[in-house]
Amino acid sequence: MKKFITILFLFLSWYGVSQTITISDGINVRVDDEYDFIGKLKNQYLVFHNKGAEFEIKAFDKDLKSSWDKEIELEKRRTSVLGIIANKDNFSVIYTCRIKRKLHIMLSRFSPAANLMDTTVIKKYDNQVLTPSFQVIRSEDKKTVLIYEIEEQKKMKAIAFNLENQKVLWERTVEPEDMLYYEKYEQVLITNHGDLYMILKKDNKKAKKDKHHFQIHQVTSDNAYSFFEVHMKGNLTYDVLFSYDNKNDLLMAGGLYSEKNRGRANGYYFLSIPPDDHENHQIVFEPFDEKILTNIMGKKADVKKGIADVDVQEVVHRHDGGVLLIIERNRQLERGGTGGGPAVGFTGGRSFTDYYFDEVLVVSLHPDGKLHWKNVLHKKQFSQDDEAMFSSYFLLKTPSSLRFIYNDEVKVENTVSEYVVTGNGDVKRNSVLNTDNKKIQLRFAHGLQVASNELVVPSIIRSKMKLIRVNY
Repeated sequence: MKKFITILFLFLSWYGVSQTITISDGINVRVDDEYDFIGKLKNQYLVFHNKGAEFEIKAFDKDLKSSWDKEIELEKRRTSVLGIIANKDNFSVIYTCRIKRKLHIMLSRFSPAANLMDTTVIKKYDNQVLTPSFQVIRSEDKKTVLIYEIEEQKKMKAIAFNLENQKVLWERTVEPEDMLYYEKYEQVLITNHGDLYMILKKDNKKAKKDKHHFQIHQVTSDNAYSFFEVHMKGNLTYDVLFSYDNKNDLLMAGGLYSEKNRGRANGYYFLSIPPDDHENHQIVFEPFDEKILTNIMGKKADVKKGIADVDVQEVVHRHDGGVLLIIERNRQLERGGTGGGPAVGFTGGRSFTDYYFDEVLVVSLHPDGKLHWKNVLHKKQFSQDDEAMFSSYFLLKTPSSLRFIYNDEVKVENTVSEYVVTGNGDVKRNSVLNTDNKKIQLRFAHGLQVASNELVVPSIIRSKMKLIRVNY
């Protein structure tokens, strides 16, 4: 659920705590169907229903009452949807299909009433027998999409497409030397300018830790290519998340580092890179102190050993060029099964997967990487065999604060709570809603912020899908 978020994070006072909860009509769903919440367009809420061979839009009105369903027209020749991008005026569906046996990447744009506005061929392949595993990512302003594939685990084929003028910005193959995709690949980004960043992780091994570095490949909007390296100063990478600060034009990363053992993190680090002056980058490492580790792990904390089972979930850009690192403690444990087949005995012949999503560490850093403040948000979430779809949190960003909204417990009858974190690090915990007798179970990982004070979260339970809206 890793995401990139830019906000104007200022030092303002608390808002009063109040919210309005609205629950939509329930609609019947099938297990093998796919549903994507498109967003809020023209004061209505749209859901994309992928039936495999048919595609339908379901609409809810301003009161979340089911208002209409409409099948949309896409090419029906072996169609596969790659992504859906929405703005306030329309939404676009990007997909592949076969026309006269030739593979096409297509984009169809629709009005808020799900009427087809236009269809564009992004690329046609003359001799592509197999359909590649395309990935689609979008820029923060939703005006540019990047469509790419990794071929033979060693090169990237990428297309940048502008959604406003419906034209290809550039197309290029990036083929780094000594690229082993599953070992070296780290992340791909597209900026509001249409620039690509492909980040590779090199020599992240104890025996080579003095050589450990990131190799960053850049393709600019005018199709110019270059690459550069950032060295880790003798530290190993435990986890890292890159993002691009479009306001301040900086490539940034927040990460966790290890001194010797990559199985445990000893601290966090901050990386800031000017895109036109790579050598003038900043990288700052800060070890975990005993107070923070004790707050997260309790009496088991050991500064020398560090901490395991933590991830950088989000990098939030501050207005001034600093960042907030959001680090969550989570793990999964498999039990009851064996490598050779199902377990036999008290487990009843099957294995189980347990999911634990617990404390969240929020670290605010100045533009030079120096600590502003840090705080731990406590929660305890446990679930089993559900792929953790009800765990973790949803981050609602407002001009004055960040709201971490989460299920107190992973069960149908549950309390939803929030931590409100202000720009100076003050924290307040509130109750948001109680789900008793409402027949809902919120999937915060699939939620969407649709306004500065509004989020919508889906619930699917007992073959019924509902949308839950929270207004502050």
